[in-house]
Amino acid sequence: MKANRFHIGEVIQEINADYFDVLLMKKAKDKSNGIDQTILAFYIILRAEELAIEEKLPKRK
Repeated sequence: MKANRFHIGEVIQEINADYFDVLLMKKAKDKSNGIDQTILAFYIILRAEELAIEEKLPKRK
């Protein structure tokens, strides 16, 4: 897992602004195995991982 608390915080901000990635939400529903209470948790994890992968880290000197 590459995501950290900062990525999760970004996802929470997106959710508060009513932004949801439709494709990731579908993946979260598939992973939840029909358990409605876990869909949001899976979505947060998937989106945070996506943000972590997209992030460009500064190079070390």
